[in-house]
Amino acid sequence: MAIIRKLLPFDRDKVKNMISFLGNDEAEQFVKRLLNTSCDLFHYWLPLNLKFKSESYVLVDGDDLHGMISVLPTIGNHQRINITKLLFKKDYYDIGKQLIEFVIARYGAKGAQTFVASIDESHDELLKLFIDGCGFRKCADEELYRVDNSGFISNDIHGFRQFRNSDAQAVAMLFNDSLITHFKPSMLKTKNEYYSRFFKGLADNVEWQYVLEDENLHTLLAYFSIKTYDGHNYVLDITSSTGFTLNYDNVIGFVKQEITKRSKQYSLFVKLKKYVSNSNDLAEYLQGNKFNCVQTQMILVKDFYKLIKQESPTSEVVLFAETGGVFKVRS
Repeated sequence: MAIIRKLLPFDRDKVKNMISFLGNDEAEQFVKRLLNTSCDLFHYWLPLNLKFKSESYVLVDGDDLHGMISVLPTIGNHQRINITKLLFKKDYYDIGKQLIEFVIARYGAKGAQTFVASIDESHDELLKLFIDGCGFRKCADEELYRVDNSGFISNDIHGFRQFRNSDAQAVAMLFNDSLITHFKPSMLKTKNEYYSRFFKGLADNVEWQYVLEDENLHTLLAYFSIKTYDGHNYVLDITSSTGFTLNYDNVIGFVKQEITKRSKQYSLFVKLKKYVSNSNDLAEYLQGNKFNCVQTQMILVKDFYKLIKQESPTSEVVLFAETGGVFKVRS
């Protein structure tokens, strides 16, 4: 009989076999990071508002593992659950439905109200599974641009400083004010989502936060974070005031200096949030510098939970996963 249970360490080989198409090294790294972040059994017992790591579940039938799903609560807003990984045999979309339905029911019962997944726009069947099969709706788009590693030495770092928790309210207002109006109901953030937590080093990713401040007026002009899942791929996320023209050369130069303090070999990506009012300015800058857009993601949202009708399975593997801030979909 098929059951859904927590991912356990002895599932390593079964998961690795399902993603063998990635190649031995990449599959091994995927499984290693998955187990490191998802097999803390103590974490499963924490109440929803205290969770800070990924949790993964597998669908098994006897000794056979047919699929896996991972979720990560939004730190500071645990009513918002991110679906970060989904793995199942190709054409077995009922397995994917069962796993999605399971986490929606499980975390919905604990108080979660919103479920989010970011899917590569090129994967039509996976989008159909989430939208048509599971009741998600398309909310917004994001793009990732790879930064050329040459140049961008920042000689002007005046006003840049590390983020402090006392900045959280101002940063939340900065982000919310920048949202295009019709995106606000789904994308608004609270100050709690920006707080730096005492267990930060135990989370699935490493994040550094900075602000650009007008020291004369004591107001924040911009906020940016640098996030990495693997210590090699770094994603820069920028939020700036709608009334301020940001010097992106200085920001990227400063960010590269900060990353170089910790890692000599790295890849830097800039996230373009197409749901904020100044996204066109950043898009023109990225395209003007001939940075390569490596991915377009659709942000899918389900604002409520309900049972999903099951279909019969009709084997290849489908994998949707975050890898170093860059999402991969393989089939």
